[in-house]
Amino acid sequence: MNTASAAGSLFKDPAFSSALQQAALEAGKNPEQADKYARKCLREIEATPRESWLRPAAKMARFIYTRSYEAQLDINLDALEELRELSRDNLLLFLWSHKSHMDSFVFLLSLYEQQFRPMPLIFAGINMNFLGFGALARRVGAIFLRRSFQEDPIYKLVFKSYIDFLIRNKTPLSWSIEGTRSRTGKLSPPKLGILNWVLEACEREQMKEVLLVPVSIAFDRIAEIDDYVAIQTGQPKRKESLRWFLDYIFGMRTPYGKVYVRYGEPVKLGQDTGLSQAMLGDDADPQRGEVTRMAFEVCRRIEQITPIKSADVLTMVLLGANQRALTGEEIYRQASEIAAVVEQRGLPAASGFSLVNQQEVEAAVLALQGSGLVKAYDKADVPVYYIPEGKRLAAAYYRNTITHYFLRAAMGEIGLAMCALDIAMPNPETLRANVMNLRDLYKFEFFYKPTEDFWEDALEETSQRYPGWDEGGASVEKLLREHPPRFGHAILRSITECYLVTAVTLQELGALPVDNRKKFTGKLLAQGQQMLLRRTITCEAAVSQDLFANALRLAEYLLLLEGDGGDLAGAREAFTRRVVAALSAINLLQRCYDAAWFSQLSAGQAEGLLGP
Repeated sequence: MNTASAAGSLFKDPAFSSALQQAALEAGKNPEQADKYARKCLREIEATPRESWLRPAAKMARFIYTRSYEAQLDINLDALEELRELSRDNLLLFLWSHKSHMDSFVFLLSLYEQQFRPMPLIFAGINMNFLGFGALARRVGAIFLRRSFQEDPIYKLVFKSYIDFLIRNKTPLSWSIEGTRSRTGKLSPPKLGILNWVLEACEREQMKEVLLVPVSIAFDRIAEIDDYVAIQTGQPKRKESLRWFLDYIFGMRTPYGKVYVRYGEPVKLGQDTGLSQAMLGDDADPQRGEVTRMAFEVCRRIEQITPIKSADVLTMVLLGANQRALTGEEIYRQASEIAAVVEQRGLPAASGFSLVNQQEVEAAVLALQGSGLVKAYDKADVPVYYIPEGKRLAAAYYRNTITHYFLRAAMGEIGLAMCALDIAMPNPETLRANVMNLRDLYKFEFFYKPTEDFWEDALEETSQRYPGWDEGGASVEKLLREHPPRFGHAILRSITECYLVTAVTLQELGALPVDNRKKFTGKLLAQGQQMLLRRTITCEAAVSQDLFANALRLAEYLLLLEGDGGDLAGAREAFTRRVVAALSAINLLQRCYDAAWFSQLSAGQAEGLLGP
């Protein structure tokens, strides 16, 4: 495919010419101006791939990522072979997670080096079309897309017609389902723009055999982690340019481990995903509901193939200690428990993942020390390890890449703690109400199974960890101390404390609306820092611009930003109480965890210090 073929197809099409005349009227241009501008738009958008360019581009991609990462990409080749067979009769749309600037390089390389043909074209932001890179990227299949073009009827027409042309020619396509790089480690909510355009083109072209392929791209460590932390704390994003690109490439000197590319089971166009309209959050447009459901299912499948790595588990353990230092023995015992859960549940682990003995755990901790994420204090008899101040947002990034695997267990733990705080006799109905309330509170943070499936999994995990919890024998709190919590306090504290900052800041407004969300986010960052200093919250990772963005999505959904003519101040106060209830339960879990793990004090001393 080349520029002439697309231009020839579009500009010789009478239907396109007629539509261009109408777009010209809307844009206030005469026919000659509209034709000239439309051709300019097509040149800007269109990929011009050449097979002869793929080999040198692959060499460049390999040069870039091997400066810090191992040369051999870790790919689930069996799944890729199945996709090769499916591509004979189906149009493939590859939707991948976005963690790093390396993603597009390693994704295309994973296909090229396995002789997967035809190679998909890849949507890229126009910000990457800078001097020295844009021309090369276009020749290996990049389609450059403006961030916003709703007010440009000619550009919209050209883009729509070009997508129709690609679909008509059964051209495989690829892009990031998140739209931008995740700066928290969690999979971000799907951006539906490109997916809507492409699926509408499939409908127009009557292309029914279409498969959406989930792709997880994961790294042992992320090269841009310092930039992500800076952006989360409110600093501006660096502008892409040739100088920036060269600095990025040649700045990669530290060994960062492996790169993992995992291909998941495709979602067939029109397939029933089992997701109800209520699960889709604020998507109120019924016509877009099907696209949203498919996007959510793709994201859920990406999560389920993301490999668990040693650094992810160890940061979860160390952050769960909530700023306490742990001995090597304490880290090993907790990490090995989580590793056992990974094995028992058959969760996808990275190649070589093993934390079954203390030597392996010590080696993994040493690697984290080398990266600066973990520090050791070794002047006493027993060395202890901790995540230093200023590194907890970075550590949270790695933990967040796997939190979805342990979410049901985490909510079961918090739900049980809520029972203890309510001094209620725990039973399945009460626990279910608590878990469903938590699921609704964190509705914009994760991708969930259908309600009944999620509840059954949460109940099963709770019963396995706390057998007899509903038999009326030992108190719930006693059970939590005998079997210390592993996940609730460790993975949901940062989000809940972020919500507390948001709730308190909203409540301080009384009934005044939030007029400027950008300014309000700045206020949230300042409020969060103050609450950290006052120890109202304890989690450094809670003060994150990206977490606040999700908190504001929830607040908007609950009509807490502007209201609907009701009691806005009262609604904000109710939301604060709801968040405080969840955080109080997490704090109870933390006390039970502390009582179980920090046993150097006598039982009586620990009880006195930690409280009931």
